Amino acid sequence: MPLQAHDTGFLLTPGLRVGLLGGSFDPPHEGHVHITLEAMRRFRLDRVIWLVSPGNPLKPRGPAPLERRMAAARAIMQHPRVIVSDFEARAGTRYTASTLRAMRHRWPGVRFVWLMGADNLAQLNRWDRWRDIMEQVPVGVLARPGSRLAARGSVAATVYRRSRLPGAAAPCLPRRTAPAWCFVNVPLVSLSSTELRARAVAGDEET
Repeated sequence: MPLQAHDTGFLLTPGLRVGLLGGSFDPPHEGHVHITLEAMRRFRLDRVIWLVSPGNPLKPRGPAPLERRMAAARAIMQHPRVIVSDFEARAGTRYTASTLRAMRHRWPGVRFVWLMGADNLAQLNRWDRWRDIMEQVPVGVLARPGSRLAARGSVAATVYRRSRLPGAAAPCLPRRTAPAWCFVNVPLVSLSSTELRARAVAGDEET
């Protein structure tokens, strides 16, 4: 059954430039906030949607309950143009390629841009239907610590080398027809959800 406006909790109008940042956000942290604000500025986005996933198919262990991660994400990402959404759980999509297809069907005319860190570009060829992702919407890649060289030499970067925009053209990315991607270097915040979970576990063991 198609999703209705009240099912998603937000409305998007044709022509809006909307970045999509997907992940388990387990837990969400300042690094997520940082790349969101940088992406909004560098790619001239009108909105960014955090797609808090039910779970990451590439990770063997499931994340914390979705409701807890959604609440934490909304607590840390307080910006009038950023939306925290459980769209994947509502739409019943498990993989990014399916999520993009569902969102483009739900909001035709919206200029979606898939956002990812350089570490994800380095392993994008492991994702389900990864070429479909690259060919559905433009992709904005933001540099993260230790991942620049691996990302630039990755399978995805090699296959779509002719579709890469120079960093100076980043503001034009939302208006480009896929496949199109742009790699931008941004001031880095070296944080990860994995590190934060490890710190939390260590703290529990000490008490």
